[in-house]
Amino acid sequence: MSLPVPANSTQMIPRSIYPPANEPAPPSSTNKAILPTEFNKYVRHFVHYDTLTKSFQQQTTNARQMKDAYEDKIIQALEQTNMKNAIIQIAGGTVKLIEDKHPAPLTFTHLETMLHDYFRAKGARFPDETDAILRYIKQNRKDVTSSKLKREMVNVPPPPPSSDGV
Repeated sequence: MSLPVPANSTQMIPRSIYPPANEPAPPSSTNKAILPTEFNKYVRHFVHYDTLTKSFQQQTTNARQMKDAYEDKIIQALEQTNMKNAIIQIAGGTVKLIEDKHPAPLTFTHLETMLHDYFRAKGARFPDETDAILRYIKQNRKDVTSSKLKREMVNVPPPPPSSDGV
């Protein structure tokens, strides 16, 4: 029983999850002026943690794909052997097959279908106001705006590793 290996599965955790040595802690939110050298350090820290976050996201994606592949194989084996109620003992607990029920995402298409069904069930006395309701929801939906940094990469080769091990 072989399992697929996702792309980038050999990607390792970066050498350090911490900023380079002798760097200050994250800034507190004060109204003091930031010195240019501190500002440069803040940008370096941002880039460091941005890179680290992307690496962890990729590793999480790969781990989730592998976990899902193994889960599919285990479920398939339990169903083929008619052992859906099996309780598998593992170190520190058990593993068992359960039915996970959760509501489907509420999309505008699904909401439109449900509203049409609702008005249809009410009968001819009530006009179908689905389009007006959806238009009102879309027009009065609130947007949340926040400021954030966006890192854009250009085709520049990465710098060579530093000699201090970071």
